[in-house]
Amino acid sequence: MKKIGILTHYYRTKNIGGLLQAYALLLLLQNNDNQVEQIAFVFKQHDRESQSLLRTLFPQHITTKKALKYPFSRLMNFLQKALLKKKVFIQNAVFSEFEQFIPHSAQVYDNTHIVQANEEYDIFITGSDQVFASYLLPFNSYYGEFTTPDKKVIAYAASSDRKQFPPLAEKLFIKKLSRINAISVREKTLKDYIERITPYKATVVLDPTFLLSPSEWLKIANPSPVPQKPYIFCYFLGSKSTWQRKMAQEYADKYGYEMLHLPYIMQSIRPADRFLKGQGRYDVGPREFIALIKNAQCVFTDSFHGLAFSINFGKNVYVFNRDDQSGPASMNARITDILDTFGLTDRHITDKNAILDNTPLDYTHVHEILAREQEFSMNWLLNALETV
Repeated sequence: MKKIGILTHYYRTKNIGGLLQAYALLLLLQNNDNQVEQIAFVFKQHDRESQSLLRTLFPQHITTKKALKYPFSRLMNFLQKALLKKKVFIQNAVFSEFEQFIPHSAQVYDNTHIVQANEEYDIFITGSDQVFASYLLPFNSYYGEFTTPDKKVIAYAASSDRKQFPPLAEKLFIKKLSRINAISVREKTLKDYIERITPYKATVVLDPTFLLSPSEWLKIANPSPVPQKPYIFCYFLGSKSTWQRKMAQEYADKYGYEMLHLPYIMQSIRPADRFLKGQGRYDVGPREFIALIKNAQCVFTDSFHGLAFSINFGKNVYVFNRDDQSGPASMNARITDILDTFGLTDRHITDKNAILDNTPLDYTHVHEILAREQEFSMNWLLNALETV
């Protein structure tokens, strides 16, 4: 039996969606009689060489914006952690607990040592999630460049943080894609972009979290933070936009629901969350997140995985753009693409004056589409493992 190693955003991440997609892909492969584990990988994001390359590839977006904000952001995160020390400790514990659900390599690799993984695995899968993100272009890990030609490299449901790259970055992106034997992506916009700038074919498949049934997810769900009273669940990753929060709170007040939200996500407080009343929970990791989506009366989110789990569980959901982003660096394509796929574009709220009702969604047609897309995505993955 060939051994499969998965490279994605898994090790020590505090990203709920990232961990859940990592768990889902691994479990799917295990259920199909594969020997598989996550590769525990950390990249040295702020070493001089990678930062120099980032400044060259993205002079406007990296240098002028992120470089100026980074020291201030680090200071703010440090102060927030200090003020919330006990609560952060509790949150870190539930994330660490979830990692134990995911078989992973005994060795922890980094940019320098990832080449050693070539000897441990026969097949490498990169993805899902934003393994094609702009800030990862300087590294040789997520495109399988560290592997020898006899090893198979597959991209499954890969995503990016941008609609397109500037010219120099695009040239490097094309070169990196040449090492991947089979490319599948999460968004149609990324498929179209790859096929426009390269000779390679890309296939749109579902995010791994869609490929597990609700009953499979509930096997690991932890309902401990679920309130006794009917509630709406807000899961906003954007930090600036306030009107979405106000709309969610007005909805909760109008229909008599309790408000539940997460004030500290991915090690940061969202200033706009000050408009949310009710319960702000810190004891929520991936397992608790599943239960909160499952039991909510309605979900308000700007998160891809917040939307994905709402669809999987057939929930009333309203989804928003993240901080009203637009342009090539926008991350909203992942939202619009999945809404288009399932015919749910009316749940995408872009009008600050929109009136939201409490009528349950009819998921009959949505779940018919989901079943068809699940079969297609699984067939693509299993075929890639066998034939590439």
